[in-house]
Amino acid sequence: MDFQKVIDEYLKWIKDNTVVKTIEEGNVCAVTTPFLDRHNDHIDIYVVKQGNNIKLTDDGYTIADLKMSGLEMNTSKRESILKTTLNGFGVNLNGNDELYVEANSFNIGQKKHALIQAILTVNDMFNLASDIVQSLFKEDVEMYFKANDIYYSKDIKIAGRTGYDHNFDFLVSATRTKPERLIKTVNTPKKETALATITAFNDIIRETKPRNFVIYNDQDKNVNSDFLGALSSYGIFSIPWGERDRFKFEFSLN
Repeated sequence: MDFQKVIDEYLKWIKDNTVVKTIEEGNVCAVTTPFLDRHNDHIDIYVVKQGNNIKLTDDGYTIADLKMSGLEMNTSKRESILKTTLNGFGVNLNGNDELYVEANSFNIGQKKHALIQAILTVNDMFNLASDIVQSLFKEDVEMYFKANDIYYSKDIKIAGRTGYDHNFDFLVSATRTKPERLIKTVNTPKKETALATITAFNDIIRETKPRNFVIYNDQDKNVNSDFLGALSSYGIFSIPWGERDRFKFEFSLN
């Protein structure tokens, strides 16, 4: 399998499906990306020239949309998880609920990538019905690991061949009988998430050959077969939350 071709096609898909519109000549432009938010609308970011620097921002849309949907950042737990998530991507949050990064002409591609990934992650984190799921999905997985003596490292950042960094939720170390295991959690399984996940796993540089896993939330969801099929095609193992007892076998020290 030509993994470089997968990455090349992914980057071409991004380029071919990105639209740039000038708002203020020489100072502000809007970038419509091919990535979809939880409403299946394309994610827009804005590029603002500030002297010799560049600001990339969501103009406050991501958090405002969550608040309009009834989800307030009004608990220390939610604020802490949001802050930790944004820090993992190097993304800032200001008092106007604006997600943004500062960039320059040398790192604007990396910064744009980080901002988009942060927006997708925040969308995914809070795309939950509070009366069904009481805590965020990633935290549920972590709590299960702790309760069942599954030892892990979390929030792992690994550099890719493309020069982009990729975040992985958990890493379970290799044992005598099992290889290192890298894990991404996905609350909303859909085709776009699968494409980004495949690229992340196949782009990273590791001396060892880890076994790659996705743990996805299947509670009260119709999981798209395209999501599962895409992961399987690239050798990524998927485990639904409803079958989480499999964690004891896949991620144990034995």
